Amino acid sequence: MEQIKKPTIICIANEKGGVAKTTSAINIAAGLSFRGKKVLLVDIDSQTHLTNWLDFTFDGKPTIAELIYQTVAQFPIYHDDFIRHNEKLNLDYIPATPMLAGAVTTLHADQTDETTVFTRIFSDNYFEKYDFIIIDCCPSLDLRITNAVICSDILLITVQADPIPYQGTDKMLKTLLRMKPTANIGEDVLILPTMAMNIQVSKAVLEAIRESYGSMVLPAIPFRASVKNSSAEKTVLVKRRSDDVGRAYMNVVDVLIGGEHNG
Repeated sequence: MEQIKKPTIICIANEKGGVAKTTSAINIAAGLSFRGKKVLLVDIDSQTHLTNWLDFTFDGKPTIAELIYQTVAQFPIYHDDFIRHNEKLNLDYIPATPMLAGAVTTLHADQTDETTVFTRIFSDNYFEKYDFIIIDCCPSLDLRITNAVICSDILLITVQADPIPYQGTDKMLKTLLRMKPTANIGEDVLILPTMAMNIQVSKAVLEAIRESYGSMVLPAIPFRASVKNSSAEKTVLVKRRSDDVGRAYMNVVDVLIGGEHNG
């Protein structure tokens, strides 16, 4: 009997904002799509940065908040209703709206297991058509994150190569690992250094990340003005072969596809 291949679910998380979670989600997803992979992006942040970047306009169809509610309420789910397609990047996504802020209350109401709602959602046969599902998390450690971490195959933590954001990495990592104690360090849990600058303090932090976390560390993403410009213009950097940020993200993509990485 032919074995059905399940999608690889990647949860991109950090309790801090402004550490390139959404930028990474967009560029990794776009890079995977460029490599011929079928990708689904899922926004679980009520600030909707990812959703806005994908040029979503409200269309009256349900979003991730309704998908969570219908799963908890055990209503019939028609998955096509939740999926949008971004032609520019050739990938699918499930958008978020500000009403997602109430999702934690909804998750708490689940009668089966409030921490496995996302696991039940994405284990449906409907999602087998995707190679990768990428979940862009909110900057917190609430029940949405617990669900995302538990359902993921890979927990990808973005860490800014700057002393102050870096200081809390170890504590945050331990907190996230308590959510998924069966995770294999260096395989299921990876660290992506972001905003690495060509200055001594940033280089020192990057070296400390590599020394502390070794095989967990993915190729670093440099900080360039093009990152801010791409956010404002809603473009992806992996499309630009001349951009070293885009090339760095493609290195990460190839590591994720190949299942091997070298920091």
